[in-house]
Amino acid sequence: MYIILGVIALLLFTLIFYMAFIEPRRLKERHYLIKKDKRKVLDISKAFDLYKEEANLVICHLSDFHFSRSFKPRRINRIIRSIMNVSPDLIVFTGDLIDDYRKWPAKETQRLIEKLKKMTAPMGKIAILGNHDYRSEGDNFVKAILTESDFTVLENEEIFGSNDDVSINIAGMDDTLMGNPQFQFERTLAQWHLLLVHEPDSVLNMEDVQHFDLVLAGHSHGGQVRFPFIFYKIRGSLTYTHGLYLLAKKTLLSISNGVGMSMLPLRFGVPPEVIYYHLNKQPTATKAKK
Repeated sequence: MYIILGVIALLLFTLIFYMAFIEPRRLKERHYLIKKDKRKVLDISKAFDLYKEEANLVICHLSDFHFSRSFKPRRINRIIRSIMNVSPDLIVFTGDLIDDYRKWPAKETQRLIEKLKKMTAPMGKIAILGNHDYRSEGDNFVKAILTESDFTVLENEEIFGSNDDVSINIAGMDDTLMGNPQFQFERTLAQWHLLLVHEPDSVLNMEDVQHFDLVLAGHSHGGQVRFPFIFYKIRGSLTYTHGLYLLAKKTLLSISNGVGMSMLPLRFGVPPEVIYYHLNKQPTATKAKK
C-alpha cells in the first residue's frame, strides 16, 4: 500500500513539476500558409522556408504575455530570436500585456520596453488591449508601454498598410469584457482585411465578420491546462476556445495559446506559442488573347 501511495505521490510531483517548469517554457512556433479560400489552410511549420516564394506578406501573431512578478521580460527572449530568424513583415499583439497593474513591479518597466523594442518589422507593430490590461485601471499604463515600444495601439480603429506587393487593412477592437468595443468597421479596397480582437467570442456580435480574411484572438490560453476532453473555459471564449475556426468561406478565426499564464502559473497540453501567417500571393490577371 505504501509503495502504491509513494508511486502516486511521485507521479503527481512529476506532473506538477512539468506543468510549472517545463511546458511553460516549451515555446511552439507555428506557420500557416493562408489563401483567400480559407478552406485550404496549410500548416507549414516544419518547412516554412520552402514556401517563401508563395507568400508576399508574413504576419507574426503574439498574445497574452501576462507579465508579472513571476513572469519577467527576459522570458520572451526566445520569441525575440524567433522574430529575428523569421523576419515577418508585420507584428500584431492581441492583448493582455500585463497581468495586473496593481501588482506590477515598476523596476521592470524599462526592461520590458527594451525587450518589446527588439521586436521589429518593416510594416510596423500593431496592438490592442485585453481584459487584464484594464485591471486596477492599468489601461493607460499599458498603452504607454506599448506606444513607447513602437506599437500602434488600436481602440476601435483601423489602419492601412502596404508594401511593394500587397495591401492590408487592420481593424482593432477594444476589449469586450472591460472596454467599449465597436462591432462594425468600414470595408476598404485593401487586398487583405485583418481584425484583431482579444476575446474570440467577440465575433458572435459581428454581423459583417465575413468581410475579414483573418480574425486574430487570444484570451483563452487554449485552456491553459488541457487534459483530453477536459479543459477550463472562461467568459469570452466559451464558443471558440483554441486553434482555427472557419467562420465563412473566406474568413478564418485563429486563436493563440498565448505566452504567459493567469490564475495558476501552470500549463499542460497547450504550450506557449508564436504564430506566423504567410499570406498567399494572389494570381496576377493575364491579358486575354485576341
